[in-house]
Amino acid sequence: MQRRHLLSLALSAPLAAGSCQALAQSPTAPLKMVVPYPAGGFTDVVSRMVGERLQTMLGRTVVVENRAGAGTNLAAEFVARAPADGATVLMGTSSLAINPSLYPKLSYSPQKDLRPLGVFATTGYALLARKDLKANSVAELIALAKARPGSLNYGSSGNGAVNHLAGELFESMTGTYLVHIPYRGSQAAITDLVGGQIDLYWSSILEAQSLLAADRVKVLGLTNQKSSEALPKVGLIGDTVKGYEVEFWMGLLVPAATPAAATAGIEQAIRSIANDASFKAELTRRGAQARYADAAAARSLLASETVRWADVVKRSGAKVD
Repeated sequence: MQRRHLLSLALSAPLAAGSCQALAQSPTAPLKMVVPYPAGGFTDVVSRMVGERLQTMLGRTVVVENRAGAGTNLAAEFVARAPADGATVLMGTSSLAINPSLYPKLSYSPQKDLRPLGVFATTGYALLARKDLKANSVAELIALAKARPGSLNYGSSGNGAVNHLAGELFESMTGTYLVHIPYRGSQAAITDLVGGQIDLYWSSILEAQSLLAADRVKVLGLTNQKSSEALPKVGLIGDTVKGYEVEFWMGLLVPAATPAAATAGIEQAIRSIANDASFKAELTRRGAQARYADAAAARSLLASETVRWADVVKRSGAKVD
């Protein structure tokens, strides 16, 4: 790779400029991908799919490191403070847009301290209901909720989680009042939904697929912007509630000061991965879809989503210390 001066003396990372330059220029330097979720979950599985392809395309070792905790902030702050040498990337998600308003004492800024390289995948949520709920569509749910304000509830995987805020957004856009019941993780909420202890749950499409196949719950609609190949027969909530859309996106980010020359190869690889037929098929099988956004579009997405979710968080009153 052509030698270039990649770092300025103004960088705050405590790494010598010479070693940073060597790392950024070396096509074989190991690449650390930091994942903000535990091993084995949806985001981790997709991250490893991406890591394998990056390793092949870039010809360099890719090491996936799980740093779960603090609502994804542990991993995000780690990468934001990492040397800006192109050797560390964050598997970023929609949480980066939610956390600035959810955590009043956030010690880093997703928009100022991180630089998006691109988005490659999104997935929506399925609005599930207990089997005997007297509503079989979004319109019927709205009518039922308006007839008996506060009589219906929905679970979430935690206070401030995307599926909690999906419920808050639904309430504000439909003029309904639903009681929110936060759980510690999705499995407990799903167990109570199947058992009839709660009425509704905004589930990942991957979770919904198995529940629906076993006929344990019913689905009222999807939060996707477009129909899902994973559940093609299920309509969109946005068809009834105009403008309603909630999607969980995934993309790669680096420390903000990382030079463009150090990440050009990764950005090109993101585009190739998102357009790869086998990658698309694997995502579909897991309830997601490939959707490419380049660095500029990813930056705009993060900015617009931050504003959007700040309004939802404010209305919900959700805060996490």
